[in-house]
Amino acid sequence: MPLNKTISFKSTILWLAVLLLLGACASVVAPTGGKKDETAPKLKEVVPPEQTVNFSSEKVVFTFDEYIQLLDKDKQLVISPIIEPAPTFEVKGKKLTITFKKKLKDNTTYTINFGNAVADLHESNPLAGFRYVFSTGTYVDTLFVRGNVVFAENLKSEKGILVMLYTSEDDSLPYNNTPAYFARTDESGNFSIKNIAHGPYKIFALKDADNNYKYNQSDEWIAFDKTPVIGGDSTPVNLRMFKEADKKIFVKESKTINAYAFSVLMNKPVGVLNIEPLQTADNIKLTNRSKTNDTLVVWLKDSISDTLSYKLSSENNWTDTLTISKPAKALRGHLKQIISLLSGTNIYPGNDVLLKTTIPVASVNKEKVLLMRDSTASQPFEMTFSDSASTTITIKAATAEKNDWKLTLLPGALTDIYGNKNDTVFLNFHTNSYTDYGSIKIKVDGLSGSNYLLQLVDEKDMVISEKNISGNGSYLFEKMLPAKCKVRIINDADGNNVFTTGNYLLKQLPELVYYYKETLTLRANWDIEISWSIKEVKQ
Repeated sequence: MPLNKTISFKSTILWLAVLLLLGACASVVAPTGGKKDETAPKLKEVVPPEQTVNFSSEKVVFTFDEYIQLLDKDKQLVISPIIEPAPTFEVKGKKLTITFKKKLKDNTTYTINFGNAVADLHESNPLAGFRYVFSTGTYVDTLFVRGNVVFAENLKSEKGILVMLYTSEDDSLPYNNTPAYFARTDESGNFSIKNIAHGPYKIFALKDADNNYKYNQSDEWIAFDKTPVIGGDSTPVNLRMFKEADKKIFVKESKTINAYAFSVLMNKPVGVLNIEPLQTADNIKLTNRSKTNDTLVVWLKDSISDTLSYKLSSENNWTDTLTISKPAKALRGHLKQIISLLSGTNIYPGNDVLLKTTIPVASVNKEKVLLMRDSTASQPFEMTFSDSASTTITIKAATAEKNDWKLTLLPGALTDIYGNKNDTVFLNFHTNSYTDYGSIKIKVDGLSGSNYLLQLVDEKDMVISEKNISGNGSYLFEKMLPAKCKVRIINDADGNNVFTTGNYLLKQLPELVYYYKETLTLRANWDIEISWSIKEVKQ
């Protein structure tokens, strides 16, 4: 290769290397590492200043030390009293401007609670608990009301419940009017309404389904106190929320169970529920009501081959028309009796064995039922059911502990209401040892009434066991399997054996509920004793 060409080639390579190096040096690379910003924005200035009196400005301008944003404004930001129409909130860089669309009320102290809405732009660090107070009058109100809100039946709390103060005595206030002041509960159900004028006020709590600050929907929860609050009293106001019972009776759901039966579920328990066919022929063979008095199961003489219509009637002259459609193809055809163990496959020694059938039973042939222990000879037993047409059968036997049992129902042991007989059925169960169970003895004092429900409930507040008690005393729960449980007492003032909710217009508060302070752990072959001194609430 000639010398000049060699030099030219090397020069080209050199220039390319230089250009690449310069390009790399010119590239902008973000710095790595460094401590993450965890500092919330700081307020540098607000115009007009905090605690301004004789406020007449059309806007408020907040200036922070860094770029900000508003997060979850609709839930976090609360203005009390309510300003209508609502002001606008505009964020530009480090400034937040609130603009009022209409002249504010005279001689009124306003509080703007930002909650955690104000946060820095890049890391979303919130300025927690930020608030701004001003007055259109000559002074800023300084009184307050504080307290706690829980759900009456389980004493649990919820964040974001409205707590509202009204200045009038009108009973229609929560239905038709927005409050004079309000606040929202925190995660523990606590609330504090600050910078209010001297009362008295009617106080309400509301789980507001449609966010209009009014009690106007059937699925909303409310709490109230019969005693007005003044403001400035350090004694907390404790409110217990409830959902009112449905005032109207209606059919919640109806559906076909099989080719011969359908069920009707009411929206609430009813004392009387009659059903009459609107066709000329009476095709009802049997009706069964649930123990809760909210469900009716109707068995027909013939299979449902077409649409059927019925008249329902109940107390207070309530009537309705019910239409039952032809069942889906999968539900048509011959009925098959299915028999299962309602009492489960592990039972306490000597307890009744309960059977469940899918079709009501008309008769039982005990001679075709065998109860075997550990595959030995049949054991003696008694077999009963509650009425002439039942789906629950009780077997009473001396079932000793720590044994395996086999219950055999030979063909024809049960005859259903349509004359069909069962096929052979084998049901196996086991009796546990006495030492598999524990007990809990509860000594109660402090009760002043005579009608209570003492309950053991699981962690979801489902009842495990309960007793009707007449007041103070010692009460024993036996045959308890290992589990975690809570102890609850309901002051069953109306004696209906269930928790009764409240009614605002009737000034009826919900029944009082008390929980023992600790969750208990029930253990096998272990007896627990607790003493519970209750401080009853008066209402």
